[in-house]
Amino acid sequence: MRNVKFLILLILFMQSLLLFAVVSPKWEDQIIYFVMIDRFANGDTTNDDFGFGEYGNDNAHYNGGDLAGLIEKLDYIKGLGATAIWITPPVANQWWNPWVNYGGYHGYWARNFKKVEEHFGDLELYKKFVNEAHKRGLLVIQDIVANHVGDYFKFVDGEFLLNVNSVPTSAPEQSPFFFNNYPEDKDKNIYHWTPDIRDFSDPDQKLNYQMSGLDDLNTENPAIIEALKDSYNFWIKEVGVDGFRIDTVIYVPHEFWKEFLSGNNGIYEIAKSVGKENFITFGEAWVRSDPFDDSGEQVIESYFNDGMNAMLDFPLNIEIRRVFKEGKATANLRYRLEKREEYNHPERLVTFVDNHDMERFLKGAGLASLKQALAFLFTVPGIPVIYYGTEQGFSETRAAMFKEGYASNGIDHYNTNFELYKFIKELTDLRKSYPIFRDGKITVLKDNPNGPGIFAFKIENPETTAFVLLNTADERRIITNLDTGLEPGMVIEPIYAYSILKKKYTVGEAGKLNVTMNPRSFYVAVATDQRKSYKTSTLEIYPELKDGQKISGNILLKGIAVNATSIKVIFDSRVDSSDTVAVVDGEWSYEWDISKFDPGVHTVVFKVYGEKKTDYIYSEDYRVEIDIPEVALVRESDPEGDDKGPYGKYSYPTDITFKNQMDLLGVTLKQVGGSLVLSMKIKDLTTSWSPQNGFDHVTFQIYIDDPNKKGSKILPYQNAEMPEGTDWDYFIFANGWSIVAYSSEGSGPQSFGKPISPTPQVKTNSMTGEITLIISGELFGRPDSYSGFKFYITTWDFDGIEAKYRDLFPQPMSYHFGGGTKSDPYIMDDIFFAIW
Repeated sequence: MRNVKFLILLILFMQSLLLFAVVSPKWEDQIIYFVMIDRFANGDTTNDDFGFGEYGNDNAHYNGGDLAGLIEKLDYIKGLGATAIWITPPVANQWWNPWVNYGGYHGYWARNFKKVEEHFGDLELYKKFVNEAHKRGLLVIQDIVANHVGDYFKFVDGEFLLNVNSVPTSAPEQSPFFFNNYPEDKDKNIYHWTPDIRDFSDPDQKLNYQMSGLDDLNTENPAIIEALKDSYNFWIKEVGVDGFRIDTVIYVPHEFWKEFLSGNNGIYEIAKSVGKENFITFGEAWVRSDPFDDSGEQVIESYFNDGMNAMLDFPLNIEIRRVFKEGKATANLRYRLEKREEYNHPERLVTFVDNHDMERFLKGAGLASLKQALAFLFTVPGIPVIYYGTEQGFSETRAAMFKEGYASNGIDHYNTNFELYKFIKELTDLRKSYPIFRDGKITVLKDNPNGPGIFAFKIENPETTAFVLLNTADERRIITNLDTGLEPGMVIEPIYAYSILKKKYTVGEAGKLNVTMNPRSFYVAVATDQRKSYKTSTLEIYPELKDGQKISGNILLKGIAVNATSIKVIFDSRVDSSDTVAVVDGEWSYEWDISKFDPGVHTVVFKVYGEKKTDYIYSEDYRVEIDIPEVALVRESDPEGDDKGPYGKYSYPTDITFKNQMDLLGVTLKQVGGSLVLSMKIKDLTTSWSPQNGFDHVTFQIYIDDPNKKGSKILPYQNAEMPEGTDWDYFIFANGWSIVAYSSEGSGPQSFGKPISPTPQVKTNSMTGEITLIISGELFGRPDSYSGFKFYITTWDFDGIEAKYRDLFPQPMSYHFGGGTKSDPYIMDDIFFAIW
């Protein structure tokens, strides 16, 4: 009997430990899978359609995903290696908004903060979902909104309008949020009775005006503060969620968050009362940091000061996209990582590649680029997030996983043998097996200052030293003189590798290491206690070149080499495009023609050979700055006011943030070394939505015809063709959030083509209304001359959430063009010119 009692007590004890593991996790160790409920899995078709026109299989309507479907797919999520699930808001929403012809399937247009959305299930089903997730060791994070409800009213020229045709109601159902009729409810101060934000840089508008028409809650009102506490504490007490992701935090005053989180009956107090000591709260502050600037990080830090214990890392996300997707300089990533180390909690920054409000990484990038981005994400401190569908190769932002939903192509997408699913599973296993990637301190060892290429960092904790080496270029690059900080002869052992041999390396003299990296490869290794002999050499080299030297014209590189027979001159680590010169009587020289090089910082390394090819050394790395004068090529003007489409009948969307951003007034084109500098002047340059590239509500489609190549005549997705007698070989797609490039290979009416890099750098001048793209000659294969190149530039607008061009209808709507049909050309204005 005593043994039976002991066994019972032991079982109860083990159960309590399991419960504690669920409610008091170490969040730094978690891997989050982010689900949009409506698009993930449809487990109950009876709640798909309530007959109000809110259901369909396009991106504007409810598609049918629900909590029952999520329960069915919990093992799929766990099998990927995720340890937590973040779901979009499950609360009752505005089903259909006729003002914008869009539905609230996403969950961010609340109708009742304390009720489960009918299309998703009910309270008991939500409880079951959380319970089933916990049984599998999966934590649940609920997305919440405190800034706004749905779009139930608006002010137009000072006149109040109620959305009387809103479905299913024209007001929230919950007290006090249903007091939304102006002016009779004005004095209750439930809302900021304001129009839409026109200027996101204006603090007053940002905190008090409506964001995209959504009714802005008066979060200074104590009644609203208490109502929101009550609403969200409900889900902690009744359902047992383990954390909140908090939407749009930058549109709510800091004082609110301090009270909401840490005040009396605040989120943390209630969470602790039910045993959730480590309840996570991470906010969405969609802020950018320009290259070599940390203004975004400063904003994020301010919300840690308000009491949030984690934050989404948008500055790092933007840098990941710049470097791995757009092919920008890897030096940008060095700055971002080093800046993260200056803050107290990089391990509490929630990191991600994709999310529900931006175009997918694979929209304009290849699979290898995405794999590199994911490998980077899983080898740096932070809490990584996988957005549903990334593991299935999705390129549409809100495509459905189930075959009846939007952009699913009639296929269910739960293939656990899919290449990316298995790849991410390998990364989750790697991260779980090596705590160094969760708690280590990063030191960046190598980067490329002028474009894609080498990026290498060391990450250390008291137990482990690891190295992560990447090559973001589409050609082989070599890492030279990698300062490992290890003793000569120590061995590093690979623990993961992609597109490169998984081999051990022995550290050489002075702790240096040289590794040749294949295109788009990465290599992850740890230092071991193994020791091996290492190679030494009698070779020496003394170039007449100084680190940091400025070069403004062709230059004779020369110097002395001891015991050498030849020297290979390697620029920017390009091991396959280097030149070899002979060493005669200990001297050597090389005539460097800089005309094909882009301006800026470049690296030069000399590989010195002895009598045998196996006897070689590398010189130290020299960084030099190339300064080349500009050469004007083209200046073309375009009439003002012709932004009306090819038939002169098009009109802009009716939302107040649209002006005449698509009216091209002229272009200039210059050449600087191997680079082209293209400046486009527009009538109205706006930043209504705080775009990271400094302009919004216009996309530039820049089609480039190389006279020596055969390209395509069709303009992808634009229902149009190139001007007579031309085709395009290169296509640059530029908007305020993304700049990507394609070759015409594989392009067509519904295909942009093959993604290529590096994509242009962008500079925006709000004073002159000019957007300037600096296009590396590498994008075109560094041609001998640009003579005969032709350019065709069109303007339109791109919906980042829909990840497609805005549609064209006979009559304009809030976010759709008017004056045509979907089959007409998607061109608001255009200009054509050539280089002669």
